[in-house]
Amino acid sequence: MKAVLILVAALALVLATGNAYLVNLLVVCAIYAIPAIGLSMLMGYTGQISLGHGAFVAFGAYLAAWLTRTIDLDPWLGLIAATACSALLAWCIGWIVFRLKGHHLAMATLALALIVHIVLVQWRSVTGGPDGLAGIPSLAIGPFSLASDQAVYVLAWALCALGLAMAHNLASSPMGFAMRTVSESERVALSLGIDAARVKRKVIALSGAYAGLGGALYAYWIGYISPDPFNVSFSIKLLLIVALGGAAGVWNVLFGTFVVVIVSEWLKPFGRLDVVIYGALLVSVMIFMRDGFVATLACQLRRLRQRAPLRPLVTGDVLRDKESL
Repeated sequence: MKAVLILVAALALVLATGNAYLVNLLVVCAIYAIPAIGLSMLMGYTGQISLGHGAFVAFGAYLAAWLTRTIDLDPWLGLIAATACSALLAWCIGWIVFRLKGHHLAMATLALALIVHIVLVQWRSVTGGPDGLAGIPSLAIGPFSLASDQAVYVLAWALCALGLAMAHNLASSPMGFAMRTVSESERVALSLGIDAARVKRKVIALSGAYAGLGGALYAYWIGYISPDPFNVSFSIKLLLIVALGGAAGVWNVLFGTFVVVIVSEWLKPFGRLDVVIYGALLVSVMIFMRDGFVATLACQLRRLRQRAPLRPLVTGDVLRDKESL
């Protein structure tokens, strides 16, 4: 609870300072964190590897943009529709790919990301092709537009906090137990009467909903979308966020998000080479910090405390103990 209050205070302080660059950066953090929370539930709690989660984010962004531009749907309804349809798409994809396991599952989800990116580039009549879609209206509450970074900042972090709370409650529920059991062993899950396939489909649908929500929010904030932000590099970023924070810790996703977004700012001068650096970071974390940076750091600190030498007993202490007897 203290950590939550500290986070809220820090976010409020940033908003109060009026630093436009910092506010913009933290909006990006919130938009990255929302789909990463869903991926954390899929990977960390259910043990299913996804290398193409950016595909669901792209689907949510483009669907929200298309609905508001083409049929003049209210942006809030577009946000809800994009979230729901992304969940449905993820469920359908899960019904197909969860027949595979391990590296085969990872390759199938990577193929999904590549296919979606190709569709976004080639289907010009719907997606605008490489030029993308412009003129996407922003969210509004009555006459008040939420186009400013400050307004989106509050909305994005409110949705992120809601998503974190829902994921935390889910992890503590019987469904969370079923997810962890499936992650450990599907045979054990079956012996306990848990339908592993059904659990995995439910979780990927929920994960897709988080991704679609993040994508739709991004589209309404920027007002323009193109295929480039949703390439394979984006999926690797989401994977790195979860790996850094620790796969089985939804709150730790925030740490991974802050690190990846800040590193992304530093890597802008490298252009297309950033995907190589992200890949190297991801491999390093997977090899040397299998439980994530946060969990590994906590483990090392516990070991240091256990190795700390005991305070030598002073003669005065012995005398005081005798007097107390």
